[in-house]
Amino acid sequence: MQMDNKAYKIKKGLERTGREVFLADGEWRSQPFYAVLEPKWRSYKTDFESVRTEIGRVNADYYTYTGPFNHNIMTLSDSACLYSDGVKYIFKKKETVRVKNEVLYYTGILRRVWEDSDD
Repeated sequence: MQMDNKAYKIKKGLERTGREVFLADGEWRSQPFYAVLEPKWRSYKTDFESVRTEIGRVNADYYTYTGPFNHNIMTLSDSACLYSDGVKYIFKKKETVRVKNEVLYYTGILRRVWEDSDD
């Protein structure tokens, strides 16, 4: 791959603007890399999971993920997780962004996993 291609430029941008994350799938752990995680406060086009509580319906915490071309989230199992700053996330949706046959980056929707401190 040429060092001046779009995928490398996007990866460099993620290193400047993203946060350090790593992927985990079973016993496998990726090397740390940089990705952007943005909260999805509202989405009128997508009805994400909600939970009925005594005080009404509550939506879980969802985030949009943008990650570099060299960390293929499409090959991860459904039980794979992403970790950032000690917080665990699971993928609800994963996509590849390409131009022609070149993978530019990966994107997806993450849901934060709330775990008890006793776990």
